[in-house]
Amino acid sequence: MTETNASNSSAAPEAPNEDDPRFGFAKVVDAVGNLMEATTADMLGNSTPCPEFKVKELLEHMVMVARRVAVIGRGEHWSTVDQESTDSGWAQDFRTGAHDIMTAWSDPAILQKTLEVPWGAFPGAALMYTYTAELAVHGWDLATATNREFSIDDDVLHGALAAIKFVPAEGRESDDVPFSAVVDPGPDASILEQLAGWAGRDVLA
Repeated sequence: MTETNASNSSAAPEAPNEDDPRFGFAKVVDAVGNLMEATTADMLGNSTPCPEFKVKELLEHMVMVARRVAVIGRGEHWSTVDQESTDSGWAQDFRTGAHDIMTAWSDPAILQKTLEVPWGAFPGAALMYTYTAELAVHGWDLATATNREFSIDDDVLHGALAAIKFVPAEGRESDDVPFSAVVDPGPDASILEQLAGWAGRDVLA
C-alpha cells in the first residue's frame, strides 16, 4: 500500500450533503433534541397527539428510536433495543444516541445496504428517510403537547414525506396500521404539517 493510499484509508468520512438522507435526519434530530432539552418536569404528564403516549413516554420512545437506529447501523438486530421507563436524562440520552448514529452510519455504503427493521427489510437510505419522518412527527407531537414552537425546513423533509406515504391512506381502521385517518392540512401547509397529517395527527386543531 502506498503512503497516499494509507492516508486516504484513514481519512475521516465526509459530512453528508443536502442530497444525502443522513443530512435531513441530522437536522431533524438536532431540532428534536433542542425541543427535548426545553421540556420541563411539569410537562411530563401532558397528553400528546399520539394517544398511546404522555410526554414522558414520548421522550422515552424517541430515545429508543435513536438507540435503535444506531444499533441497526452497527449491524445488530433492532430487537436488542426496547423502550425503557426512566425518570430523567431523556435529552442527554437522545443526544448520545444521535452521536452513536453518526458513527454507525458514517460510511455512505450503508445507504445501499439492506437492513432489517420491525416492518421489514429495506435499503439504508429508505430507512433514514422513514426514521426522519418518525422523529419529525414525534417532534410535532412533543411541541403540540408542550405548547412550543417547532419547525423544520421543507428542503430537508421531501424524502421523509415520500417515505411516510408508503403507508397508504386506505385501511387505517385496521389494528395493524399504526396511524389514524389522514388529515389534510391544506395546500399551504409545511411539509412538517403534511407529515403529521399523513400520520393521522389533527393538524387543523
